Amino acid sequence: MKGLSKARLAAAFATTGAILSFAATAEAQRPPNLGDGVPVGQSGIQLYNFSQYLSNGAGEITCPAPPAPPTPHCVGPPAPTNSAGRLERVFRFLEANDIRNVELYGYPGNPFPGTNPSTPLNIAGLTALRALGDQYHLRFPARHGNLTEANWENQIIASRILGQDTIGEAGLPGGNNAFATYEAVLNTVQVLNRLGKRSVEAGLGPAYFHNHQLEFNRRFVDNGVLKSAWEIIMERTDPRYVGAQIDIGWAICGVSYQSPVDLELNNAEIVRLINKFGSRVLSYHVKDIEGSAVRNNCGNNDQRELGQGGVNFGPMFAAARNRSKYYFNERDPVAVGGPTNFNPFTNTANGNAAMRGAPAPTLKALPPVFASVPAGTPAAANQVPVVVQNDGDAPLTITNIQIQANAEDGGAATAADFAIVSQNCTSGGPLAPYQPPVPDDPTTPENEARPAVPGGTCTVNVGFKPTRTNYTSVARLQFTSNSDDAMDRVLLAGRSTGEALGNVGGDVPSMLSLSFPNNTTTFGVFEPAVARTYETAMAASVVSTAGDATLSVTDTSATATGHLVNGEFSLPTAVQVRAANASQTNPAFQSVSETAGEPVNLLTYSSPTAGADPVTIGFRQSIGANDVLRAGTYSKQLTFTLSTTTP
Repeated sequence: MKGLSKARLAAAFATTGAILSFAATAEAQRPPNLGDGVPVGQSGIQLYNFSQYLSNGAGEITCPAPPAPPTPHCVGPPAPTNSAGRLERVFRFLEANDIRNVELYGYPGNPFPGTNPSTPLNIAGLTALRALGDQYHLRFPARHGNLTEANWENQIIASRILGQDTIGEAGLPGGNNAFATYEAVLNTVQVLNRLGKRSVEAGLGPAYFHNHQLEFNRRFVDNGVLKSAWEIIMERTDPRYVGAQIDIGWAICGVSYQSPVDLELNNAEIVRLINKFGSRVLSYHVKDIEGSAVRNNCGNNDQRELGQGGVNFGPMFAAARNRSKYYFNERDPVAVGGPTNFNPFTNTANGNAAMRGAPAPTLKALPPVFASVPAGTPAAANQVPVVVQNDGDAPLTITNIQIQANAEDGGAATAADFAIVSQNCTSGGPLAPYQPPVPDDPTTPENEARPAVPGGTCTVNVGFKPTRTNYTSVARLQFTSNSDDAMDRVLLAGRSTGEALGNVGGDVPSMLSLSFPNNTTTFGVFEPAVARTYETAMAASVVSTAGDATLSVTDTSATATGHLVNGEFSLPTAVQVRAANASQTNPAFQSVSETAGEPVNLLTYSSPTAGADPVTIGFRQSIGANDVLRAGTYSKQLTFTLSTTTP
């Protein structure tokens, strides 16, 4: 569009529906009460800023007819007329204003699961929303969904599709009733613990809850101390599974019970809680309140554009640094043109510009999803790539990567169940920063538009190698980088199956694998003076990449070779063995050789196996009515070997 006249440029806006916005360059514009601000890669918005706009179009800014120049944040006519069109318009606006992260809510037409598990999950809608976010380089790290146990599995699935870090709600399970009494608070603690454990073990982060005012000004005596419901819940929930999102504006109003007229003390109380709970405060709603209006019943009309209220965010941001992940600018909508002159577009653009700190890198990586595998599976056989991207506005340098125990893990050392198979993050040099789009400027036609350029990426291949059966292992991938420490932790979670792999018998070449979940079996009790044939079996698994392979059995003992032995006694009839699989379902039993070390072939493969081949090893022992049976245990250690002549 280089060289277009202003009139023609305006026509182009009208044709494409483009948005005139300018990316934030706001360190110099930051108000004093925003302190040092926050990294752009960790900042974003709560989509609820646009709730009235998404519902009915309130606050739309339409570009004026030419030859008048487009106004900031305007959209070329015709403006979108439905919620889906308005949502995409908002996403284009956010990208143009260099906003990376969006916390979602239940906007009109959303595809999110509700509380009824019988309602089918809208996979297509969730996938389309994720694709729309990707189109405009937006991430959805969190969502105000439903902290309800009945449909929690669908919440987990939806969150994975959307690329969320955590699952939360704009409140607590049960709403205000969740903390109406002390007993209700204790019950809420247990609900949150159960929800959070399920989400963490599913590979997502802790369940988080959001506050309004009542959670802070409703207080109960807990262990002899008068505390807010919010603090009791945080103290009593499991740190591994439950976190909080602090809505700073509502929290300031809520803690005003301590000092109704001293805003500085109320600010200090929030800083105290951030310091007390550290990384358990996962994110914030950065909401400014008119200082003179701070009280228990302050409302939407008391909110102000960031920097124009009385909340001192600087000490809070300083306390949250290297602890909390995200800072979502939120201002609850009031009537457009109302007492605070709220407009979702100007408020969001100005607020995020005011919040933006000095250039800094931001490490971003989603938790991987591992397949469930038997204990003993090697890491290289079950590896998943973790793609790391720089979402910040300065180069990202990664100097070290480790597998560590999950924070607050309570001594459950499962970090050894994961391994870094390979990575190129510490050897390829710094990752380039994200470059926001540069729109055309109608006042300088030579300024040509430039699309957004995602930040540089690298990959860590992480393997899940469980060491126990039917067990969920949780750890973290810990980076050392020049990003905020809170962004350097990536959750790892995997669950093993009920099987375990183990090598039985002699050595086999590396291209062959023979394993038994259980390498011992028994015929039970032999009955003297009764002619009878006893049978038993055990499971095995064969994996072969060789051109051919043979499974054989050998008795290497020189004592009554091929026979079960009880001290100096042995059974007169040799033990018999067979091996069955899908292609040989009923093979004949064969006697173990009575020559020490002589193999008996049980099963042959003429080509590599298709994955792991399940094999059933059957054993048969005949006892005659006149056989001498000595009290005690008859047994024999047999050696099963998988071998090849064509590697």
